[in-house]
Amino acid sequence: MRMFLVLTLGLISAFAAHPDVTKNLQEKDSALKSSDLEVFMAADKQTYNPGDKIKLDVRLINNNAVKDIFVYGTLQFGVRASFTLFRRDANGKEVPTRFINDAWELPPKSGEVSAFVKLLPFHFLGKTYKSTIYMQHMEKPGKYSIWVEYHCPISASDAAVSPFWGKENGTIKSNVVEIKVVR
Repeated sequence: MRMFLVLTLGLISAFAAHPDVTKNLQEKDSALKSSDLEVFMAADKQTYNPGDKIKLDVRLINNNAVKDIFVYGTLQFGVRASFTLFRRDANGKEVPTRFINDAWELPPKSGEVSAFVKLLPFHFLGKTYKSTIYMQHMEKPGKYSIWVEYHCPISASDAAVSPFWGKENGTIKSNVVEIKVVR
């Protein structure tokens, strides 16, 4: 019986150490799913006056219980950056802004790893967005819905780390935050 156990363990360890098997297991393990990364946003309060400042905290959260995920460490707001901010009034109509966020994040130099952040399971990387109700064009009294979408500005092929959430992984929408503007 011991001989059978020793032979079985030997075969299992030899099989697992085979380069093709190990490579396939690593590739399968490094594949990212849309549920692995979450975007969460919170406003500093729920009710604002037209002249108030607004502060939004935005977090990228690794939801995978066992896998580390690398993300691009520079989080900026803008269509060519990481986050795009969306605003809708109570009727669902888009609210134009008075200021267009237009940060541009360039890919890191080849082989550079300091541009990336490793998110351990259930850890997050965040960014605070500060503006005014006026600049966001939400000074008219009423209810507004706001959210952000995360879209990595660089491709996984530009990343010197793995598994990396790149442009190919698509866009992630945050939760919707409801605020009210009063006079």
